[in-house]
Amino acid sequence: MTAYQNFWDAEIETLLQQLDAPQTLEENIVDTLNNAKRTGIFPNQVINALRIGLSVKEGNQNMAFVASMQSGKSGTIYFLCNYVLPVIGMIKEYESILFVTSMRDTDLYDQNCRVLEREFYDCVTGAMKPSVLKVMKMSDFFNHPNPHKVVNEYDVQLIVRDEDQYGSGIESSFELAFFSELRCRIPDIKLLAVSATPYDILDAQFTGASDVDVIVGVRPPEYYGISEMLEDDVIEDIPQGFRPIQAQDVDGEKIYTIHPKTLEYVNFLNTFDSGLGIIRESNTSRAIELRRLLRESYTKECTTILIGSDADCDFSINEGIKELSDLILKRGQRVVLIIVQALTAGKDLGILKEKVRFGIEPRDKQLANGAQGITGRFCGYHKNRKFKLMASIGLLQHYAQFEQDWEIFADEEWRNNLFNQNVKGLSTHTKFVKMQAEGSFIPVKDIDTLSYEQMLTEEGRETLSFIDDEAYLRLLDYFESHFYDVSTKGIRFNQKGVTVRIASGYNQSSNRVYKNWNCTLESDFGNIFFKKNPYQYGILISNYPVDDERNTLGFTGVKIIQSGKKEWRNQITNVHNNSMYGSSDAA
Repeated sequence: MTAYQNFWDAEIETLLQQLDAPQTLEENIVDTLNNAKRTGIFPNQVINALRIGLSVKEGNQNMAFVASMQSGKSGTIYFLCNYVLPVIGMIKEYESILFVTSMRDTDLYDQNCRVLEREFYDCVTGAMKPSVLKVMKMSDFFNHPNPHKVVNEYDVQLIVRDEDQYGSGIESSFELAFFSELRCRIPDIKLLAVSATPYDILDAQFTGASDVDVIVGVRPPEYYGISEMLEDDVIEDIPQGFRPIQAQDVDGEKIYTIHPKTLEYVNFLNTFDSGLGIIRESNTSRAIELRRLLRESYTKECTTILIGSDADCDFSINEGIKELSDLILKRGQRVVLIIVQALTAGKDLGILKEKVRFGIEPRDKQLANGAQGITGRFCGYHKNRKFKLMASIGLLQHYAQFEQDWEIFADEEWRNNLFNQNVKGLSTHTKFVKMQAEGSFIPVKDIDTLSYEQMLTEEGRETLSFIDDEAYLRLLDYFESHFYDVSTKGIRFNQKGVTVRIASGYNQSSNRVYKNWNCTLESDFGNIFFKKNPYQYGILISNYPVDDERNTLGFTGVKIIQSGKKEWRNQITNVHNNSMYGSSDAA
């Protein structure tokens, strides 16, 4: 067995113990994984579902599930709701879970209905059972005739909000429907936000506006995402001012030509027997001109299709994807797909990913849509490595850092670098501003440091007396190679009033343990641990051996940080003055 297989087995076993789950859940997990090709559920999705189930059982009201694009979030939710929550007593017979699609896309809605509302097999009883999930469009949830009636009709116990970055504004329909309407009438109803880029809810967690439990999705070794694409050097930086089609005024007439880079990528597609190239255009009239020029230039080499919502497009978005499958997979053609504001979060190209040859994604002003667009649609579980992408490398590098360490979202340097690259915001409703946000501040009351050797002594155990013996042994186990040599991100310490950061849970370039190691009594406990909800103690755990190259601190042991009483700090706006009167940097 590989290290990851051992990790999966051990993590599933640990989570089942923490959930105090009945034997029937373990039996269904074994059956589901043994038939993974039929069920479509794999170990990472089971672990994710168990982690979310534990969060629900612990009584968290607001939860955010952060997982990489096309990594199996829908399967996680399906297994969570149908297998995990019922057996741990969170969902009873005839109760349901509402899955709300934030996007208006009908095809995505239909896809969610097929995946989430399908019956499931219970191997213990040997029977097929109806799914407890009810999929609903946001507009229907808001107008049916009110959210409260929907919840009552279906006896909803949990609302899952898909692609959380969409429609998250103060006056959005979800704000009005859920927070202003539903939470007022049913204060204890639970919310689970699901997205690869849930920046709105993460911001609410960081500033202390809401208590949010963040569950990190497992990233299996066979997953191919933006981080891997950057490592493999398949992404080319988008040229300054690039547009797929160029326009010049000649004697008062606008003349269009195809950009040389666009020609280069189409020619690359034509070196294959069959395949797909995707180009995004933001303007329908320009997209129509690009289609005309490509058809004139490549009459025999490839087929050019334009999809979008305009009547002049060849197909609607949904029909276009189906046409692609027919042309490429069944007829072996080469196709250039021009899209206008389409192919974003949630769209799954399926086995077409094996036939992707190139993508051109010009969007570079917002992190969520720049990463979730064409590049995000190429992510997933496939073996295709022979493709080219043109996109904003700076933007994608920042997304890759977030993908590996979601807490970097709150890192000032990371945000500043994005802002300085002219990225205007993280999502539609989380814009960058140069100011200190209003929010809670938790002072540090006391700090103790113990080496691993000191942790084994009576004095060390006394210093750690705020944790019980089971947690103490678990803490010591973190320093063993079988733990730190596999992915440990998302591990829960499971000790009330205590939160931890473990060095082996982070990558080397942005290790949150080592980055926060030199905290002082002036530091914000909430920033050190990304926890604005109350914890009495936090432990930074440097669990790599001293001579391990991953241990950049040169110390093996723990730093114990005790929190003080939460305070509220007002917003501070800094103004940089470059005039002759600007004797100081800020006023």
